[in-house]
Amino acid sequence: MVDATVLTLIDGVRVVVPDALDLITPYVLREQQDYFEDELPFVRSFLTRGMKVIDIGANYGVYTLPMAQRVGPTGHVWAFEPASSTAEFLARGVTENGFSQVTLEQKAVSGAPGSAQLSSHVHAELRSISHDSSAPKGGEIVSLVTLDDCMDRYGWSAIDFIKIDAEGEESSIVRGGRRFFARLEPLVQYELRKTAADMNFDLVREFAAIGYESYRLSPGLNLLVPFDLNTPSDHYLLNLFSCNAACAERLAARGILVRRQDLAAVEAAGKIGNESASKYHWRHALAPFAYAAPLQSTWTTAQETGTRAELVGALSLYARSRDEDLSMAVRFRALQSSFLQMSSICDRDSSSLRLASLARIAHDYGARAASVTALARLTENIRRTGSVDTAEPFLAPLERFESVSPGEVLGSWILAATLEQLEKREAFSTFYVGPRALDRLEAIDALGFGGPDMRRRLELVRLRIEGARAAKTRPADAAGANGSR
Repeated sequence: MVDATVLTLIDGVRVVVPDALDLITPYVLREQQDYFEDELPFVRSFLTRGMKVIDIGANYGVYTLPMAQRVGPTGHVWAFEPASSTAEFLARGVTENGFSQVTLEQKAVSGAPGSAQLSSHVHAELRSISHDSSAPKGGEIVSLVTLDDCMDRYGWSAIDFIKIDAEGEESSIVRGGRRFFARLEPLVQYELRKTAADMNFDLVREFAAIGYESYRLSPGLNLLVPFDLNTPSDHYLLNLFSCNAACAERLAARGILVRRQDLAAVEAAGKIGNESASKYHWRHALAPFAYAAPLQSTWTTAQETGTRAELVGALSLYARSRDEDLSMAVRFRALQSSFLQMSSICDRDSSSLRLASLARIAHDYGARAASVTALARLTENIRRTGSVDTAEPFLAPLERFESVSPGEVLGSWILAATLEQLEKREAFSTFYVGPRALDRLEAIDALGFGGPDMRRRLELVRLRIEGARAAKTRPADAAGANGSR
């Protein structure tokens, strides 16, 4: 058995994983004290005591264990993880947290009962099921079950949430769960991405065929919004959610989902602009933030005409999207309008710190690629000119920096905020970047505004570099030792 370590997540849940920096999940959990998917915080906020949930492709338990904590002893989690070695780590995680509300099935969920070959892969997250008898040997033979069969066996009468991350088996899972989805009406989170460059849009259509509409997450609002197959998708998008009309109505009543008809009603009523404009003007919206106070006199002097008036309008729309007294439909429409307007402004003129505002708005809206592009352009502008133009009001590119005072070094503060957000958003983890991450992390560290998570990243990258160097020299050292005997 591989050496194990226990890592504590941001919610206090303990996950047992292999003690290795060359594996994805152990590295990511050390780096971020959580898994890197934006959807996990939403799932935590969605789940409540007593709920019943299913995790297909549970892996080491990065969803299973936080979900078990949220549903508590009166709820239940059924976790399906076919790989014997990974399931053993998950079982230890269940015990480590003292959870009696988790049932672990070492089986794969598919379209029909039986058995299949689970591929061997050094990274547990990338193992997949093969139904082809001529598939290359290796891995292990695992049992297959269907959702319909499990519903009968466990007597499921209510399932609130199901997460499906099965490395290409998702369509089979839907086919083997027709009665399950029709009868139990859960909210579904499913993996959209097949490969780094391929999205499984057929799965969106398959869910639609059983009456389940798909939604994506708007991270800034922690809100599910309709997913449109006809609109180009953000290439960072990993997961979608899906549910039928009855479930959508329940979630809309809770304020965590907006339906197409909700957005259409807002559009028809023209509600986005009905509230007092002064309430959302930058003079009020930015006033609480540490960086804005010394700049307000400069911003007030500037005339709000032409493009600058458009900028102020986009910032006002963003402020409206953060007003918790408004409906979620109104807030999302305001955020969407802010994103579209700020994108248009920056396409025409990206001077001053407009790109900082665009990066922040795009992040909240769920346009991660647009946010990364804006951050990269802003970083290049600052380094090329050696200065920042603070003549116009702007949003901090990272929310944390709203409460961090820039002191006398506003330029360093802006660069630090830009680099830190770029570090968080350009890649899902430094695990995928490797030694190339070192320069940016050292620059963030040198600027003096980095948070604890940036320090963790820096230390992990250095450890991996040192480990790689040691691995290269080890064979030569061993040969020398053998020759001297």
